[in-house]
Amino acid sequence: MHKHWILYGKCLSPYVRRVAVSLNFLNLAYDRVVISAIQDEQVREKLNPVGRVPALKLGEGDVLIDSHAILDYVDEHVGDLDRLLPRAGLARKTALRRLALATGAIDRAMTANAERRRPDFDAQRLTRLIRQCKQGFIYLENELENRELFDTDRGLQQVDITTVVGLSFINHIFPETLRYDEFPGLNNLAMQCEERDCFKSAEID
Repeated sequence: MHKHWILYGKCLSPYVRRVAVSLNFLNLAYDRVVISAIQDEQVREKLNPVGRVPALKLGEGDVLIDSHAILDYVDEHVGDLDRLLPRAGLARKTALRRLALATGAIDRAMTANAERRRPDFDAQRLTRLIRQCKQGFIYLENELENRELFDTDRGLQQVDITTVVGLSFINHIFPETLRYDEFPGLNNLAMQCEERDCFKSAEID
């Protein structure tokens, strides 16, 4: 039986937000405690020795850390009919490749954001990081541009959630980076998703 959970972190973090959206979509009850990935250091390190969010406290008191591990546990918790990442076979291999590109591109954007905040930031490194971020989304655009979110048996999947959360985050911190004219498929997917309650209930904060 599902016991109440607590999700720690701000939905400005795409990794916190993808967990929140997933829990919302699966109708898994939880409370969210907003803690900053920059401030609230002592709280973060009490939950996770390396100080990163998200963290998910389960009903029995155990704490899961890292969005990959959390989402893997959630898939196991809900079972095969509702899991958001395929369990095996070609579908899983394809989804894992796409997820790796999405999270890799998100990581590049986060590193670029940290780089530009440095007083003596490296302009060439910043340009390279943004280019690599966009290259990841170009790959995803080519793979997902014909994704019909509401015309499939499974509907929303983890690849959709993570890709849309990443696109919204990147355009939030680096406006116009993933423009509609360059990424029409992904932006259409994002518009479909961001109108759903599971996304609206986990808006970027």
